[in-house]
Amino acid sequence: MSDHDEIRNLFATYSHLYDDGLIEEWGQLFKHGSYTFMGKKFTGTKEILDWIIPTSIRKGCRHLIFNIAIHVNGNKATSKSDFVTIARDATGTLKIDNPESVWGRYDDTLNKIDGRWWFGDRVVTLDNDAAAINVWNWNRKNAEVYVERKADLYK
Repeated sequence: MSDHDEIRNLFATYSHLYDDGLIEEWGQLFKHGSYTFMGKKFTGTKEILDWIIPTSIRKGCRHLIFNIAIHVNGNKATSKSDFVTIARDATGTLKIDNPESVWGRYDDTLNKIDGRWWFGDRVVTLDNDAAAINVWNWNRKNAEVYVERKADLYK
């Protein structure tokens, strides 16, 4: 498999793990790197998980990654890609027009370590910061309600 294909598989694994609610396994993708979101940088699996677990709703969204441009130079690579994160509504249905859906760009540095590609740094740039802030604050407050899929989810 080519380096480009391995990196695309890393991006797919990123989406699948997170979207399937496997947040701890998702965090392992950053054990050699960092994740920058809304200007705040989190380094290593523990720091990333300490931040993301309280704000995440397991199986609450679906990531779509597209327009992927990868540049490989030996054991290092860079990538730019666009994404849409589609949120579920109160019934658990994915809806692109859900106000909690966010979109933007990933700027990645990647490192090949022991024959495997890892995130060096993923920088997330959102095109709708205000929606993302509302989502994160709402998620922190209502994670238990969302997981239970209560009818009053958005009240």
